[in-house]
Amino acid sequence: MAARRRPSASNADSMDASAQTLPHSPACCKHKHQHPPLPTLSPSQTPSTPLHRHNKNPPEISLRVLLPLLYLLEQKGHDADDINSIVKSAAYAVGMSNSNVSYYSLRQASPDDVWVSIRFIDELRNLIFSKLYGMDELPPKDHPLWQMWREAGHVALRKEILGSVLFPVLLSFGSPGMIYRNMPFSLSKGNTVLSCTILKPSVTGRVEVSMKPNHPETYKEGHECCLNRIGCLEAIPFIWRLKKAHVEHTHCMHDPVNPADECRYVVRFEERWLLGALKSVMGILLCLFISAYHVPLPLEASLPIGLLVFLAFEGWRRYIEVHTLYQQDQKHTRNLIDLYDKRYMDLWKESEELRRLTLDNRNISAYVPPSLLDRLRYRREQLPRLGGSKREATIVFVDIRNYSTLAERLDPEQTLNVLNECFSAWVKDVQSHDGTVLEFLGDGMLAVFGAPNDIPDHPGQAVRCLQTMVHTMERLNETWAVTGGMRSSMSKYASSSKLGFRGGVHTGTVIAGNLGSATQMKYAVVGDTVNVAARLEQLNKSLGTVIAVSGDTWNRLPEDLKKWVRPKGHHFVKGRDQAVDVYAYGSIPLVTPRKYRRLSLEASRPPLRVT
Repeated sequence: MAARRRPSASNADSMDASAQTLPHSPACCKHKHQHPPLPTLSPSQTPSTPLHRHNKNPPEISLRVLLPLLYLLEQKGHDADDINSIVKSAAYAVGMSNSNVSYYSLRQASPDDVWVSIRFIDELRNLIFSKLYGMDELPPKDHPLWQMWREAGHVALRKEILGSVLFPVLLSFGSPGMIYRNMPFSLSKGNTVLSCTILKPSVTGRVEVSMKPNHPETYKEGHECCLNRIGCLEAIPFIWRLKKAHVEHTHCMHDPVNPADECRYVVRFEERWLLGALKSVMGILLCLFISAYHVPLPLEASLPIGLLVFLAFEGWRRYIEVHTLYQQDQKHTRNLIDLYDKRYMDLWKESEELRRLTLDNRNISAYVPPSLLDRLRYRREQLPRLGGSKREATIVFVDIRNYSTLAERLDPEQTLNVLNECFSAWVKDVQSHDGTVLEFLGDGMLAVFGAPNDIPDHPGQAVRCLQTMVHTMERLNETWAVTGGMRSSMSKYASSSKLGFRGGVHTGTVIAGNLGSATQMKYAVVGDTVNVAARLEQLNKSLGTVIAVSGDTWNRLPEDLKKWVRPKGHHFVKGRDQAVDVYAYGSIPLVTPRKYRRLSLEASRPPLRVT
């Protein structure tokens, strides 16, 4: 674990110089609110008393890693005060002494003097999205805002970040290959949780870098750290105004399908041509010197021999380098092929599983009303539980008139066809009026308006739905008459036969929720309101009407719907002590039920006509 260093006088001078090159530091910023210069570290702060140290937040990352990101945020137009606020908030959230941590103090003091934990980095990331971009949750990994961390890697190699001393030294005496080869040393100076390794002997223009956590069982970082590392590797040639390096991420700890135990990067870059030319000239001069002073031949013969020796040696070196690169690329290609084959198989398995789930979802959704299916999708993380809640709703019961006679005259398959045609049309009418069909009860259907979704005018919607169903039955009968009688299923009836229905409507309080057991349940409505609606549907038989509407429903209807039904007085329904005000629509001939007779004594009877 790296300890904080005491700044010397020379360091202080370099810090002051680098602070002058960074805009918006307290000494040179011109904000609308002037901030007094924050104190720098005093020499009395020894390594035994670091800037922040907490048992739960050990010093793991130097803030030099985060400084480019904060600087980039300011370049993107965010106010320095806001950036300073989230830095202090992140420090406070992880239990660090936020009084000494601020964006301005980091710009003055050497970033190497401030070390933070991975928790601080995660908290700072969350605050950037929530405070600066107004996001309550972290965006998906393909969101463009994540590329800020990659851009921050590019910014880290700029002169204003590297400083006015280090940047000219690198520009004059360094090279991209030198920096890539010395990355293990550089990483150890600003990181105590990752170790860097250069894999295999590197060749000119190519290097393979591996970064692995020192303690994999406890280390946890966000994928933005990986993007930041890629940005740094890409931007190293920018120091010498060379082309951006090509970074291939072959292994990743954040891969959602096949996470690796390391992050491995294959970097291909352009080396400085001046450095190669200087090496060639020095080699030629060395060979010429050796040939001229150590070969017992005339100068005219020794100079060509020296030149030939250099060319032979350089050709051999280049051949070994190219051959090594070819072998590495060949093995890397084989590894990539194996990796992509495995990923292809994983994707194929996932696509097949997704296809099966899609088909299952399609098949299961046919058994669940759309309104309930939408609720389940919105609450997919919640396990369905038994129970319900009180709510006002309008219940509608409908059934086919003279169904028993229909079932007696037709085959079961023909009866099912007739029921399916009726139910298909009715369900469409109910759903078009925001209702929900809960059950099919033989020849009947139960629908509810106002549950599970709230409908302000559920009584009116229920009665409008019944109006539509009346027209729907007329249209079905006309279609059956044209096609020869109920699509050949009603061929045993006379051509003038028509099929009808009865309906009952009541509005009141119900318990709407899940009914059944923990392993098998259904959405249902329970209460006296449901029973009254069912009894009103049966009351149509004795009243000779088509649709019976309760007084509770009628009182909540608009005037145009109130005129559609006519009063039928007070009626007692089975299972209820209080009378119900009834309003009805339509009229049908009353059929007096015949007395029960034994089948052995019953004479043949003419077929009943459905009216």
